[in-house]
Amino acid sequence: MEHMVLSEYKNLFDRKVKLETELQTLVQGYISKKTIKGKTYCYLQNRVGGKLISQYLKSEEVDEVTEQIARRKQYEAELPNLKARISELEQAADLLGKDISRQLMLLKLSTGMDGLTAEQKRRSSSFAGAMNAVEGIPVSAQTAKDIVDWQNGNKPFLSIFEATLKRYGFSAEV
Repeated sequence: MEHMVLSEYKNLFDRKVKLETELQTLVQGYISKKTIKGKTYCYLQNRVGGKLISQYLKSEEVDEVTEQIARRKQYEAELPNLKARISELEQAADLLGKDISRQLMLLKLSTGMDGLTAEQKRRSSSFAGAMNAVEGIPVSAQTAKDIVDWQNGNKPFLSIFEATLKRYGFSAEV
């Protein structure tokens, strides 16, 4: 039972992160058409700060923008259902015990880290190093090596996260 909950939770959370990430790249708004002197022109329209903005679309751009708008609507409709099911699984985990709740939390905290670009991984590691310096906590040689392996795509972030928590005395099995 716990394995099924963990598996479904991970899949749902991965999907949620993927949709939210992709939504940031998709166009917003709608396409309006205007006919001027018998010729039809298409515009991408959306509101920015309460103001209606129109952007002319070349004929070769219309299909791609139309497809992006359709995907945006699909993703925006899917997200509330994903979030609701994730919440249901978290509530179920609370009933099943602290161990599974902890496992879901680790999945939640680490989901998306492996999908970062090389530059995002570098920045994340740089920020983490700066925070360690501020706190006066030195990074162990093993953790530093593991982070390099993660940045190069050779190790999943969750495994580093779990190992680090264990090193500091936290139980973190997933």
